[in-house]
Order: sequence, then C-alpha cells, then structure tokens
Amino acid sequence: MISAFLFSCGKKQGSTSDSKQVMSDTKSVTTGDGPVKFTGKKFFKGYNNCSPSDTCTYFEVNYIEAVEGRLKDKLNSFLMKQILSGISFGDTTYSSIQAAADSFIVSYSDFRKQEPGYNQYWYFEYFIRAANETPSLICIEASNNSYMGGAHPNSYAEFFNISKESGDTVSLKDVFVKGFEAPLNKMIDAKYRELRGLKPGDNLQEKGDLFENKIEFNYNFTVEKDGGVTFFYNTYEIAPYVAGPIDITLTKQELAPIIDPNGPLK
Repeated sequence: MISAFLFSCGKKQGSTSDSKQVMSDTKSVTTGDGPVKFTGKKFFKGYNNCSPSDTCTYFEVNYIEAVEGRLKDKLNSFLMKQILSGISFGDTTYSSIQAAADSFIVSYSDFRKQEPGYNQYWYFEYFIRAANETPSLICIEASNNSYMGGAHPNSYAEFFNISKESGDTVSLKDVFVKGFEAPLNKMIDAKYRELRGLKPGDNLQEKGDLFENKIEFNYNFTVEKDGGVTFFYNTYEIAPYVAGPIDITLTKQELAPIIDPNGPLK
C-alpha cells in the first residue's frame, strides 16, 4: 500500500522572471505508511516581463511531481498528460508548458496590435494537485481559471481517482456494482432536491435552475476521505453560468446499496 503527500496550490508565489519554473512554497503533509511523495512546482510567464506580484497578462501552471515511490514514473506520465491536455486551446495541442505559455503571450500581443486601445488583461491559471486520499486511492484534481476577453472569466475542474496499488484511474464501474446507474441517478436527484429545498414532483428546469428537468450522474467524481463520493458539474454543464459549478456529495452510507464489496470503497 502506498500513500500520497498532499498539498494545496497557492496563487502567484515564487517566480519573478518572464518565464521560469520553480519549486512551490506550499507545505506537504504525509499520511499512511507508503513511499509516494509529491513535490509542488510552478511555471510562470508574464507579458512584457511582468512579475507574479503585478497586475498583468500572465500564464501560470501550478502542478505536482512524484519524486519518490514505486509508481513515480507512471504517476508523472499521467500528470504530464493531463497538464498538456489542460493547457491546450481548441484543437491546438502543445508539447510542453513553455510552448503553451509562449503561444498564449503571442496571442495576447497580436490582439493588442490589432486593437491598440485594448487595455484588459488576460490570464490563464492551471492547477493539478492531490486533493485527498483514501486507504486505496489518490484523488487528483485538475482545474483552470482563465480570462481571454469576453463577458466573464471561465473555469473548469476535472477529478481523477488513482489506485494506489496499480496507478490506474478508477472508474465508476470499479466502485459500484453492475446496474448501479438507475439507483445512482435516483440518489443524485433526491440529493439535489434536498439541497435546493424542492419537492419530489417539482420541475427541475423551472424550479431547480437546470437546463433540463433531470439531473443524472456524470463521470467527473472524487472519492472523499470518508468513503463518500462527490460528483462535480462544471459551469454550463447542466445549468446556466449564473449557477456556477454544482457539486453533489453522497455519503458512503447513502451509497451502501450499490457499493461493490470488492471495490475500493469496501
């Protein structure tokens, strides 16, 4: 059995150069008995050599890297794959964080040349961290915040649950018994109505602020330390922007009827 060193990503700490990768100042906490250790790193690139303490256009990546443990190489391969996917724009993919940062700054510079009177700042922040862990899983959160013009900033978060034994990503079919889908949807519907103070027959589109008169499970979930499961719905996924992201947590007790007795939540 292995365990994770957990840490939280901070904003604008460290580098003061135009483009630099540095160790994060964040603290690490170890739990369990195993030898997987993550260290925090930060990459920052600012427009016109601005520093992290300035108000300016910038591209920033806060991430973790495994430095010890049997699964170190496999975890780092997974983490970098997610980072490069998360910092891609549209159909464009990049081979490195540096390449993505350079492209972002060039895009802003070109836009300024086309619109000389434009005085708004852009930013792109990407975070990948070990959010929590259970005896059998490391739960990874990958998220970004950005503003590249328009009416408002945007954000997105994605969660991955990694087996401490194999280093593979765990899916819902590994957590729950066969045929879990319909019972799980009923649990999520009931929990959302409970959170919003709605009755069983209330229309979720009219009274629950959703796009449709239903809410169902998705595959963007994290297993909590106590064995519960949180389903995360990004902005615009099931509701308008004003609703923001929506998360629904079901406790291990609530999920008991569909938990696989041989799975990671046993």
